[in-house]
Amino acid sequence: MTMTAAVESILETGLQVAMSQEHTHEKNIAVVQEESTIDETTEVGVTQPEEKNGHLTTEILNRLDQALILGKDDKLLLAAHLLHGIDEKHLQPAHHDLLREAAIFKNILQDNTTSLDQDNDGGWLKQGDHTGRHNFSMYYKLINNQLSCRLETVVHADLLVPILSVLNESELYSTWLPNYNVPKMKVVKSEKLHQSGRCGQVVNVETEVPWPLATRQVILKAVACDNIDSYPEVENGGEIDCLGKDGGRILISIRSMDCQNNLEEGLDIPAANKGVVRMKVEGGFTLGKCPSDNPLVKSSMQYDATAASLEAPLRDDLVLFTFSFCVDPQLALIPQPFINFFLRTAMGQMWNMFLNVAEEIKAEKRPAHSEAIEKKREVLYDWIEERTRVMLGQVSQPSS
Repeated sequence: MTMTAAVESILETGLQVAMSQEHTHEKNIAVVQEESTIDETTEVGVTQPEEKNGHLTTEILNRLDQALILGKDDKLLLAAHLLHGIDEKHLQPAHHDLLREAAIFKNILQDNTTSLDQDNDGGWLKQGDHTGRHNFSMYYKLINNQLSCRLETVVHADLLVPILSVLNESELYSTWLPNYNVPKMKVVKSEKLHQSGRCGQVVNVETEVPWPLATRQVILKAVACDNIDSYPEVENGGEIDCLGKDGGRILISIRSMDCQNNLEEGLDIPAANKGVVRMKVEGGFTLGKCPSDNPLVKSSMQYDATAASLEAPLRDDLVLFTFSFCVDPQLALIPQPFINFFLRTAMGQMWNMFLNVAEEIKAEKRPAHSEAIEKKREVLYDWIEERTRVMLGQVSQPSS
């Protein structure tokens, strides 16, 4: 057997182990978390000697295998960290997939955690603060005919499962997304095309818009990342390379797909139908323990104080929920009235509706969502609750 064949055989065994771990996860979440913990005696993220007498070192082989296991456990940034410094010639397609997704999540972290102070880092313009049951702030920027938007709100931890169920149950989008007659904006189709892993999926959404514009379609790929565990800083890495090292967050990426992405998910995406224009979108969500100095904390606590006067307990388990996205609507020029309507009316109402639906799910007023949660509880939603407790420091991370 040649050197290359031997390496491929060993790595294939590692992949089989990772797949076995995924099956084990359905039976016992704790087992996967325990076996997905990196050996603390191994110095990772630092270039190591890769070959000895023409052979890969055991340490490198372990990192290659462990990265696949972590990827199956949705710890994509941690998996990519393990691969840092390993020569590309030793990476399989699955490793390249991990690195590609990790790069996307680092961009999301950069967009969602950039300071929004008076220095206006990132070029964001404040659209306004919205007050009510759910207070949130909205920012935007328009560059090269692409509209970007960023929203921030503070929620209680017990709203995370309902929020993530609103995002995850894509077949139910049409039951809550608002529709407008003037100007016309109506979701006419929402269907899941593909499911991968615990919560990754590809969704097709079609929206009717005002005449003479054609119906807009977006095929979205959503991927989740457990970035709760911290890890060492990359040696000789730039600012973007070290994003995520502090952990403490759950991340979700969304990005549009088209025909050129068919091989990526094993899909057969045909060209858009006549009279339909396929849009380009990319963005993501970040959820983490809210810093005590965030301006939204004060308004949230004021609401809690009002609730406390009704004998409800004060809460301090606050989560900062941030969503940013960039959309190219495939227009030669985005009309200013459309921008105004989208920012001042549509986006705010959709965000409010989104959070209100989560509240209704929590109150068990959305039977279809409640049924979906119970159906996937063992595989997905119990895991979310457990990892959220770790994120908020309410339980200790299992030791290796």
